[in-house]
Amino acid sequence: MKRILIIFSLLSSFLYANEIVKSPENVIRDFFYHFNSMNIEKINELWDVPIVYFVGQEIRVGKSYSEIVNYENLKKGGWSYSKINSIEPVLVQNDFAIYKTNFTRFNDRDIEVLSSDTNLTLIKKNNIWKLKVAIIPINIPTGK
Repeated sequence: MKRILIIFSLLSSFLYANEIVKSPENVIRDFFYHFNSMNIEKINELWDVPIVYFVGQEIRVGKSYSEIVNYENLKKGGWSYSKINSIEPVLVQNDFAIYKTNFTRFNDRDIEVLSSDTNLTLIKKNNIWKLKVAIIPINIPTGK
């Protein structure tokens, strides 16, 4: 009986962990984590190409996140890291989701540089959630 409970517990843990990995919220959190780490390779794994960014009145499309953001220029402009303030589902379906995310950018003295809402669209391909479109209503610097 003890073995059965242990196996059931391990199986439940695996299924629960697998579901967390697949959630759109987790993809968004991973994106911000890798954005702060400036890890373009990991960021690219989270996006379905082409990557589409609406920033203010401008539309940017790229095959890699490095075509959207230039970290050296961002740092020169005062960016040090970004922090998620909130993630709220707007629409979630089986293979499509939109989340309203509010974030703040900080400089290296932990002073707020800017704060903005962003609508992030995700799609599910091969049972994996991927970011597809970011809509940022204000013209925030991307270093490009």
